[in-house]
Amino acid sequence: MKYICLSAFLLAFSIAAFAQKADLVLINGNIVTLKQKGDRAQAMAIAGDKIMAEGSVQEISKYIDKNTKVIDLKGKTVLPGFNDVHQHPAPLYTFDKPYATLELDTVTSMKNLVALLKRKAAITPKGMLIRGVGYNETKLGGQPIRDSLDKASADHPIIISHVSGHLSAANSMLMEMNGIDENTVDPAGGAFERYPNSKRPDGICKEVAASYLHKSKQIKYPPKPTADEEMEGYRKYFSNVLASGVTSIGDAWTTPEKVVIYRKLVAEGFPMRFNVLMGTPYAADLINGKIQRSNTDHLRIQGVKVIHGNSLSGKTCWLYEPYDMINRVTGKKDYYGIPPARSQASLDSLFLAIHKAGLQIACHSNGDREIDMVISAIEKAQKAVPRGDARHRIEHCSITNQGILDKIKADGIVPVFHCYMYELGEKMQVYGEKRMAMLHPTKTAMDMGIVYALHSDAPISPYPAMIRLGSAVNRKTKDGGIVIGANQRIDAEDAIKAYTYGGAYTTFEEEKKGRLIAGQLADLIVLDQDPTTIDSDKIYDIKVTMTVAGGKVVFGK
Repeated sequence: MKYICLSAFLLAFSIAAFAQKADLVLINGNIVTLKQKGDRAQAMAIAGDKIMAEGSVQEISKYIDKNTKVIDLKGKTVLPGFNDVHQHPAPLYTFDKPYATLELDTVTSMKNLVALLKRKAAITPKGMLIRGVGYNETKLGGQPIRDSLDKASADHPIIISHVSGHLSAANSMLMEMNGIDENTVDPAGGAFERYPNSKRPDGICKEVAASYLHKSKQIKYPPKPTADEEMEGYRKYFSNVLASGVTSIGDAWTTPEKVVIYRKLVAEGFPMRFNVLMGTPYAADLINGKIQRSNTDHLRIQGVKVIHGNSLSGKTCWLYEPYDMINRVTGKKDYYGIPPARSQASLDSLFLAIHKAGLQIACHSNGDREIDMVISAIEKAQKAVPRGDARHRIEHCSITNQGILDKIKADGIVPVFHCYMYELGEKMQVYGEKRMAMLHPTKTAMDMGIVYALHSDAPISPYPAMIRLGSAVNRKTKDGGIVIGANQRIDAEDAIKAYTYGGAYTTFEEEKKGRLIAGQLADLIVLDQDPTTIDSDKIYDIKVTMTVAGGKVVFGK
């Protein structure tokens, strides 16, 4: 009797499985599944938020009924949605809003910078702080020292941050309000640039020194947006991210206030998937439960962002050997960068607390000397409290060597490499040929079997998927076409895997997303050309024509 019952159950199950129909079917496509390298499918069936099956058009046709939405791709290419695991998202506001921060990454001369700041000053009440982000001194023709910013306004304090996020430039009004003068001593972990042959600061404040620009209580900050304005600003930002081909992001320094924003977005059904890394000041609250952890398909709060070390493009990261440039203070090649403010003992203690709580460490570190300190602290934490598959992360992980990669592999650390050579590659030449050969070593890491992710660090570099993919593949500067670390080039499909499967692995979600196979979340993008076959220099120009997140079309038709 039990065999008859079992047979009846299996028959019923088979009929039910066969009867299951798709909500959405894609046909006549070039679907890059990432099941294995080179694998392609023509069609895909989606039910709810998951992929049912992929295969030929004939194989997938059985999932179609009168209620199924069918999209004929007409040969277009489909990739998994990109997972930008390290961003710094910010709401978007129009120029006229007093709380709008100026975007400076496209400003190409000092004259244009001053003109833009003057425009902002004209609509800003006197005495109120004017803010900008993303200036690039290479495009401007030099650092925007206080003399240049003073031309924009003598009636407003002005602060603009470097494209690296690790330097700030201030006008004389803001410097004087904060009492920064020739008697101000450089803080641990930071420095004030000074005029040649003088102790007078020129307005360029590096790393920790930039925090001195906010010490004065006299500073009149712009009014804050209303809660509704802020939410709408975030919706605009993340809608643009989705349209660019990115369906999952990581916020790499989150505050409790921002957690509230993410929970609201998830509650209202916004289709982006968020991985939240709490900033170090909030680590204790995450550990003790004051900040509630989350591990859903749309919101993960399971890690802490730590900053240990300085900037690659800002030329402040700490190295074993000097930079390949003249130190303007000494006239010699004897500049090693700025040492981290935190000691090894302090880093060890912090990492142990995070690790012991079962959380993931995601530590910003660029210089080889900094990275070794980070690896040492991870090893000590693991020795004290062994944890299998902790997947602690090194963010950026820029200046490496074979010894560093050997330890990363042995310790199960996940490197989250930058891929911004397209925009900022010209700044890498101060590291010299030897170090550039192991700068963001994607090819070496891949050959060693190290699983890694790529990221934009937006707004440090733009987040659109095809720009980031082109940069990862070519490692070539936008202006001048200089190749940075040619030996570390990888092909388009390997770069796609790093930005999709690699991103999912980084957040312990490789069984949920990152490939276009049965059972995984239906997050995908449709492109007008195939990045795996096109001339690699043209990858940047590929258009995202559709984005699907959780089985729903969220961009395109």
